[in-house]
Amino acid sequence: MTDERTNETGRLSGRAVIVTGASRGIGRAIVEALAAEGAAVVGVARDMARLEAVAREVPGFVAHAADVRDGEAARRIVQDTVDRFGSLSAVVMNAGVGYYARVEDLDERHLDEMLGVNLKGPFIWSQAALPFLERQRDGHLVFISSVAGTTTFEGGAGYCASKWGVMALADTLRQEVKPYELRVTVVCPGSVATGFAGAARGYGLDPSDVAHVVVEALAAPKRAIYNTVIMRPMVPPR
Repeated sequence: MTDERTNETGRLSGRAVIVTGASRGIGRAIVEALAAEGAAVVGVARDMARLEAVAREVPGFVAHAADVRDGEAARRIVQDTVDRFGSLSAVVMNAGVGYYARVEDLDERHLDEMLGVNLKGPFIWSQAALPFLERQRDGHLVFISSVAGTTTFEGGAGYCASKWGVMALADTLRQEVKPYELRVTVVCPGSVATGFAGAARGYGLDPSDVAHVVVEALAAPKRAIYNTVIMRPMVPPR
């Protein structure tokens, strides 16, 4: 059984936050950071066993196994969160996949998966959450994009296209939700030491660095909005 206790003195105490891609890497770090600040965290990922491992270590964590591309699942989980906690404060759209190849070599199935998980997923979860957030006139949508959403590189056309799409989605949403006093934040990390897409370097941001920015964005005074945060690791001197 999930332990319902949370930190009642943290900056996010009393807030219910959904995190997609919550079972490992950046997503898990975000879950841990939010819970440490008192938030009730609802985690979404495809692997229930990994989610249950998170639940054993994070008090109050609620796990839902789902594909982020499934709109019906998104609506169900959002409704369950509202029913369980009485409100929804934020959705952190973190789930992502990456495959790197030249345009002529990229497998069409990999392109479809990137566009589905990286772009369609955030669109669907935003769509599912907005009716609740707009009715509250309070809430936050956080997109974990990438530096690849601000620049391009050889072999990254499919991945970059999906992340540039996230940037356009977020920027459009900022205009659409302004009358409801909602906030939209995009966090764009550079290399993160997670082994994402098989990438490994001798340097990189720690997942907790990204989680720190998410917490600061959510905890900021309502008069302040973190629009786009671009993060890069400190590169060792050559």
